[in-house]
Amino acid sequence: MNPSPYSNDQYTVGWISALSDEYKVAMAMLDEEHGRPQSTPLEDTNMYHLGKIGAHNVAMACLPGGQTGTGPAAVVAENMRRTFKGIRFALLVGIGGGVPGKGKDIRLGDVVVSYPNGTYTGVVQYDYGKLKGNGHIQRKDWFSPPPRKFLSAVTSLEAYHTRPKNPINRMLDFLDELGEDYTYPEPNETPDHLYKADHDHIPDAETCDSCNPEALISRKHRKYPSKPCVHLGIIASGSLVMKSGIERDKINQRYENSILCFEMEAAGMMNNFPCLVIRGISDYSDSHKNDEWRNRAIAVASAYAKELLSLIEPCDVDILPPIAARVLETGRKPFRLAPYAEGETLIFSKSFYETEKS
Repeated sequence: MNPSPYSNDQYTVGWISALSDEYKVAMAMLDEEHGRPQSTPLEDTNMYHLGKIGAHNVAMACLPGGQTGTGPAAVVAENMRRTFKGIRFALLVGIGGGVPGKGKDIRLGDVVVSYPNGTYTGVVQYDYGKLKGNGHIQRKDWFSPPPRKFLSAVTSLEAYHTRPKNPINRMLDFLDELGEDYTYPEPNETPDHLYKADHDHIPDAETCDSCNPEALISRKHRKYPSKPCVHLGIIASGSLVMKSGIERDKINQRYENSILCFEMEAAGMMNNFPCLVIRGISDYSDSHKNDEWRNRAIAVASAYAKELLSLIEPCDVDILPPIAARVLETGRKPFRLAPYAEGETLIFSKSFYETEKS
């Protein structure tokens, strides 16, 4: 791969993927491909794919194979900050587990975008804090919100999605043209089953065919089932895979039922590497998790991210201070690599989770 014609400092937007499948689709979103960086520090272990989306020079990176969670995400973000000193903002794009609930019609194949709701700034770290003697949790999950200009763009794009010609659908059509490597199921081809929180999946069963149909939750049929909906709100981040409907709902209740999805990387980046988190919903954060909706979830999240960047003017990014300069000015340590501080108590039992993506 040839070096990019642009210097490292000319890249202003970062795009980080956690999984190789997410990274492959991310690269397909580029309008131009630039090649590799002109140089990288010896300590930077990331591999980069550079290019342009709209008028923005974008640096893309992926977590190392087999590594997920807040710690590896923080390392990748820190390396990107060190190598691309002109980056102002980043997108964290991939899959997440939805949190269904009253007033939240979240379906498989929808998109969730981190967005402040008045109480929280868009992302909360649910597995970090102090467990007090009375059973209450003293949270330490306050993160900086994304820049206002990006939040304004998210709001504007929400209005576009009410149109019949949904921009995400246009991007999905584009992916369809790339061939079999980018295929994903249509909503009418793959069942979207939501089970009651206390109904566990049959152990070792590959599908939900043996699960109790009486435990299915009935939901209203969508008028346009092939059109993904975009939900703006709170994303819960932690280093453990959520695969329990009961624990999912317990944690959601601790945050006033405001959580829209769970994911595993954002909490490692938010304060010192400001980013917007974009997640395609591939499961419901319960034991019925499977890969049937994975490709479509990746595709819709990536399509949304590209459409968002296409809406933002380069001047609105250029006026933001570079991330590297902000870290130096504040004097803060670049990242908190561990989910717990010394002397604090583990809040959640690992029996409810798995420690790798599945």
